[in-house]
Amino acid sequence: MSNLRLCGYISYFEIMNLRLSVYFFLVLVLFLSCRTPLPEISSESIIAKKQIISIRWNTEDPILQKVFSEIFPVPPAIPLEENPQVANSLVKEKTFELSEINHLAVVIRSETQRPFYSIGVSLLALTMVYYGRMDTQAELIWNSNESNLHRISSLSTSETVWAPMPFYIGTGSSVVAPILSTNKYPSHIQKYCIEEFPTRLRETLEQPQSKNCQDYELYLRRLLLANYETIHPQLKEWEKRSSDWFKP
Repeated sequence: MSNLRLCGYISYFEIMNLRLSVYFFLVLVLFLSCRTPLPEISSESIIAKKQIISIRWNTEDPILQKVFSEIFPVPPAIPLEENPQVANSLVKEKTFELSEINHLAVVIRSETQRPFYSIGVSLLALTMVYYGRMDTQAELIWNSNESNLHRISSLSTSETVWAPMPFYIGTGSSVVAPILSTNKYPSHIQKYCIEEFPTRLRETLEQPQSKNCQDYELYLRRLLLANYETIHPQLKEWEKRSSDWFKP
């Protein structure tokens, strides 16, 4: 019986040492890693940003509310509680039906870390590189005054992280990291930033809500910048839906 207990203790300590080793190398990756920089918009788009797109819009997503008006040349979002009063007063004064972007939201349709691709890249680097990747497909959706659902689909983004590592450790980290970083999926950080408050246990095992919101903001910036040339013309088209627009 004592031998069985001893074997049990040895197995337990071996597992704990393995976990500590994995976490150590993941921390090492964070310090030595290189990350894909945020996309940049073209010089033509920078010039076009000087022309304000006169639309009224609102959203229930506080992070999107901040980022969207910083990236695109649109007025600040109208607070939802003020929106009906503003709309009604303008309808009476201007005698036309407002065309608005209501409840703007980002819906993440698919996401993958592409583990086999990451492992292949690490093997090509002779197992001395940790390589991680996150690809997503998302949509920008909203309602109009006609209660129709509008969307801008096929908004894709890709982010890679890599770091030099010792022999075999690079590939090992590329294998283990996707398993241990499921809390880094954009849909997960979106959920525990704007939809649900994480429990204390979840914050201990994963990360605080504030860090989720930081990561979510970074994801939104990457998504909107990467698809700027797709979204901007659609906003311009939306501006033309009314003959007269409110100028803030």
